[in-house]
Amino acid sequence: MKETNENLIYDLNIFIVKAGMGSKILALGKELGISGGTILYGRGTVRNSILKFFELAESSKEIVFIISNRSLADNFLREAYDKFKFNKPNNGICFSICICNIIGMQSTVGEVKELEEQGEGNMNLYNSIFVIVDRGKGEKVVDVANEAGARGATIINARGSGIHEKAKIFAIEIEPEKEIVLILVEEKLTDKICTSIQENLEIDKPGKGIMFVQKVAKAYGLNKN
Repeated sequence: MKETNENLIYDLNIFIVKAGMGSKILALGKELGISGGTILYGRGTVRNSILKFFELAESSKEIVFIISNRSLADNFLREAYDKFKFNKPNNGICFSICICNIIGMQSTVGEVKELEEQGEGNMNLYNSIFVIVDRGKGEKVVDVANEAGARGATIINARGSGIHEKAKIFAIEIEPEKEIVLILVEEKLTDKICTSIQENLEIDKPGKGIMFVQKVAKAYGLNKN
């Protein structure tokens, strides 16, 4: 089998933390040799204490996106988990998803190994579901997803950095009147939840929205209780 060089494999590290913590996450990344990142603002949607899957009881959240090679990503997530005490309720969560290709970086993404369940970072296999819909529809996406087995989500309001600019996520332009819903689910529930969202929000019809799924490589701070 061809040996994989983790320095040539890149992950997108995603942190969902309390408002004001995003800059501390970026600072930690810089200390570990990871520069750059993007902070977005969102709100948690978990209302039922029994379903605190995302530990998002507070409404104001920051979502931090940082790209790094895998050799740094694993250490980064563990350091953040320990330093910011993600094991405690409402402190936040972090996870990484595999990137298949990168444009604009002077490296080639290597072959990605099949993920295995091991340690606290891979308690189960997870997928992240991104749903982009018209503003005001995010809550419905969350309700539909929860009915299908999800345990919470984060709604991100899309806004460009300039008056005539659009926000971008994974190189997809997002109009200012859109909402991005981020849902972290167990792999076995992904198809059921996506089908339910597609049917109830009519995502397959033009202009109704966009939905895509990314495999989660590592996840820290999740609490099923």
